[in-house]
Amino acid sequence: MRLVYAFCDFDRELTFDDILLASMKQEAAAGVPLQESPSEKLARTKLRRRAERMEFIRTFPVPLMCLHWMHHSGWSIQIRAEPKHVGLSSFFDEEIPAFGLLEALRRREEMAQRAAVLDSIDLAIAVVGPEGRIRFRNAAFSVLLSQGDGFALDDGGRLCAADGADAQHLSKAIASAALGWPGRRSVTMCVRRGRGDPHILSVSQGVGALAGAAVLVVAPIALDPEDLADVLYRDFGLTEAQSEAAALVASGLTPEEAARKLNKSKETIRTQLKGGVGRIETVIGGNTQVRLSRFAAVLSSIAGAARICGKRQEV
Repeated sequence: MRLVYAFCDFDRELTFDDILLASMKQEAAAGVPLQESPSEKLARTKLRRRAERMEFIRTFPVPLMCLHWMHHSGWSIQIRAEPKHVGLSSFFDEEIPAFGLLEALRRREEMAQRAAVLDSIDLAIAVVGPEGRIRFRNAAFSVLLSQGDGFALDDGGRLCAADGADAQHLSKAIASAALGWPGRRSVTMCVRRGRGDPHILSVSQGVGALAGAAVLVVAPIALDPEDLADVLYRDFGLTEAQSEAAALVASGLTPEEAARKLNKSKETIRTQLKGGVGRIETVIGGNTQVRLSRFAAVLSSIAGAARICGKRQEV
């Protein structure tokens, strides 16, 4: 402000009226023809400032693209940009000079919201170039890298599998997806971890703005049977006993194994399973153990997907 309006005395408090009138006085002194009197222009400008958005181009003392915007949040946003300094001249129309800048701000806000959504889920997602360099990763994928949980970065900063046996397969899958699959757009593979079940990884061909890149999605590890039992009890109306039995069987145990783990008879477990499955039969579309396992697998992936500040939410 002091550089642009060097003719104003900023050592004292200046109002909008003071600066506008001083500017018009300098314009007249510089020989710029005035289209209207200072008082008329001041009145018209103040009236325009009451609108939700006002944009215009100023030519004196330097060319400025100006935007005054009353944001829905209650903030009043004022933007002034010198086109030649910020390289914006070709993006603006004289009738709506600030539209391009406003649109850029809107898109940036949308991008930030989309990134926040991806950081709020426990699916690990990354966008990777054909050479293996990560272009984007969400919070869950960053956690896998920081812990060396199935994935790592090599000395060149390229994504690789932590297990050497999977490294070549992953590298080939990423390059093939980024450069275009011959006849298919995605592949699913296992990536071994240091302990526990392997990661289930989907590698897909990027489309649209992601063309020329591979999109990696790692499914979250299934919920612990105790956590799954809590979900079945709290959200689906099973009793505690029914929830415990259903969660163990859904996680892969036979009714006999679940009975031994819970120190109950197999007849008791079968009765509890029948009662529990009966409560959610309309949800899972049947009353078989296979349908229960499929339902529990989906339920685990959804219930385990929520994140808070990059950490798995307690269920």
